[in-house]
Amino acid sequence: MMDIDHASFEAEVQAAGDNISPARAGLLFAREIAYPDLRPSDYVTRLDALATHAAEALAPQIAPRARSLALARWLFHSGAFRGDEHNYTDPRNAYLNDVLDRHLGLPISLSVIYLEIAHRLNLPVVGVGLPGHFIVAVTGDEGPIYLDPFHHGDVLTEADCRRLVEAASGRTGRFDRRWLLPTPPPQIVARMLSNLRNFYMRVEDWALAVATVEKLRVLQPDVVTHLRDLGILLYRAGYPSRATHYLDQYLALHPDADDGEAVRQSRDRLVEHLARLN
Repeated sequence: MMDIDHASFEAEVQAAGDNISPARAGLLFAREIAYPDLRPSDYVTRLDALATHAAEALAPQIAPRARSLALARWLFHSGAFRGDEHNYTDPRNAYLNDVLDRHLGLPISLSVIYLEIAHRLNLPVVGVGLPGHFIVAVTGDEGPIYLDPFHHGDVLTEADCRRLVEAASGRTGRFDRRWLLPTPPPQIVARMLSNLRNFYMRVEDWALAVATVEKLRVLQPDVVTHLRDLGILLYRAGYPSRATHYLDQYLALHPDADDGEAVRQSRDRLVEHLARLN
């Protein structure tokens, strides 16, 4: 594994592939998007220290499942880390360095910290990407136990998961049990970045939204909608020429897209605008 302080997000993605660490990736994209002076190794060291302290606190628990549950209580029920219910959309809740500094975060960032420490302790845990609310699961022969890091590490029944989905995403109707399957690490990283993109779009910080979608493109080069999003965001950021380039790419790769006509019209208006400038 490469020295994280000398790694780039792109190099980490290419080297780790499906085994990417969401924590390492999160620290790298934090540095490249919003914190240029960040030294990621400082926060890796902090995660190491948390794992060491957790191992001491969990020593009486022998069975892996019991240790996994105790870790959630130690991290979240004690109040050491908690969900930011008052300023949920604060982008700092999505950056692991800030979460480790402030002990406040989103469901997914708190889950990533739990997973990172649990993996250091060889505990059987996975991330679970419910629509609108990320949780974790403790696995085992007896079946999974679901935990909610955002709400004090509480144990969740399937009915609780259904209520979380309804409250967070507005989805009603049949609960799809596939939502309870483990979320692969690259998808966890993509969801972290998608949260940031949405936050920055909400406050119309187009430059940081562009930087975030550029990371999504590195992570998911085959997702053509990132090209469309880059085109739209670059236009709003004041870069019409670059915007046209990405919209052209999107239309060339996805000519039959449902939004193709609307994107084509936007692209044509940009071309006319650039022609007038020349």
